[in-house]
Formats: sequence, structure tokens, C-alpha cells
Amino acid sequence: LQKGQPVAVFKHHTAPITSVEWHPTDSSVFAASGFDNQLTLWDLAVERGDDESVNDVQLKNLPPQLLFIHQGQKDVKELHWHSQMPGIVISTAQNGFNIFRTISV
Repeated sequence: LQKGQPVAVFKHHTAPITSVEWHPTDSSVFAASGFDNQLTLWDLAVERGDDESVNDVQLKNLPPQLLFIHQGQKDVKELHWHSQMPGIVISTAQNGFNIFRTISV
């Protein structure tokens, strides 16, 4: 790995990213939001195994590190993990804010 080179590149969002934040207790998990009206949760510890096949074409195109997609807000601006309640994320957007708990983190 050369200095200044990315360690990983994740392509899912279809518009500029507006916020990224690492999980407060799980160092391999982060959340990202974007102008594509999505908030995504990622786990860098996940890898697709050589023997793992995905039959669904739509799922095949998703990175294995992508854990969760939250949709329904317009122009998501910011997200934050709750520091004392595991898995709780708050996001702000043009049409209000959402507080939700994921089942995977």
C-alpha cells in the first residue's frame, strides 16, 4: 500500500455524500448519508467468500460490506450515532429528522 492511496473504495451512493461517521464502539462500522436520499451502514470487516454466490441480480451488485439502507428522507444533511445506545442513529434532512435503531449493529 502506497502512502496516499485509498485502503478501500465503496460505490453505492448515486449523489454527493453529505455526512460520514464511524460507529462509537465498533471500529469497523461507519454510516454515510448522501443527496441521493439514502443513509447507509457499512461494516469493513465483512468480505464475500470465494464460495459465496448471490443469485439475485440486484443483490449481486451491492458491496458485501453494505449492511443497511435507510430511505424516505429528502436531502439528508447529517447523521450521528448515539454514544450510549448501541445501534441508534439520528439523521437530519429537509423533511425533518429520523431516529432509528438498526438490527444489524
